[in-house]
Amino acid sequence: MARELSERQAAKREQIAQAASKLFLTSGYSATSMDAVTAEAGVSKQTLYAYFPTKVDLLTTIVAEQLAQLSLDRAPNTAMTSLSELREVMVAFSVALTDRMTTPEAIALIQLLLGEAFRVAELRLLVRDALPGQLLARTQRLLLQAEAAGLISVPRPDLSARMFIGPLMSYVILDGVIGNQEVHGPDRATLEYLVDSFLLTVRR
Repeated sequence: MARELSERQAAKREQIAQAASKLFLTSGYSATSMDAVTAEAGVSKQTLYAYFPTKVDLLTTIVAEQLAQLSLDRAPNTAMTSLSELREVMVAFSVALTDRMTTPEAIALIQLLLGEAFRVAELRLLVRDALPGQLLARTQRLLLQAEAAGLISVPRPDLSARMFIGPLMSYVILDGVIGNQEVHGPDRATLEYLVDSFLLTVRR
C-alpha cells in the first residue's frame, strides 16, 4: 500500500507535477527530459525520482488529477431510491465532465496524450486506461447500482456505459481536441436531453 504523504511531501509532489505539466504542454512529452523537470521544479534529481521514478509516472499523475475532479460514484452505502435521483446524478456528472474537459488546459492535455501515444508505445495503455477507461468504469458502477435498486435494466452494462459516455466525449473531441476555435461545453438543457434520451434505453 502506498505510504501516506505529509503535508510538506504532498506540496513537493504537486510542485513537481505542476512543473512537469507545464513542460509537457509547451515542449511535448518526448522532448521533455527529467533533467528539465528538475530544473523547472527547482528540486534535486534525488527528490524527483523519490516521487516519480519515470516520466510515465509523472504523466499518469497529471491525468489522474484531472479525473479526480470528476465524480460519478455514489457515496458508500447510500441507497439509490428513484429514477429522478439517478437522473440528477447523471446530469450533474455530464455538466462537470463537459465543463472540465473543454477547458483550454484539459484540451491541451488530451491533444498531448493523443499525439504522443502514437509515437511512444508506453503511453498507449495509459491513454486508454486513464481517460476513457476510468470514465466507462465509473459509469458501469453507477448503472449497476441503479439496476440493483430496481430502477433500470442493463443486461450489457459495458455497452450502456459507452452509449452514455460517447455523446459527452463527442463535445470534447470533435469541438475541442480537433476543433479550430475556442470551445464551450453544451448547456445544461442539452445535457438533460442527452441523459433523458439515454435513460429511455435502460428503463424497465
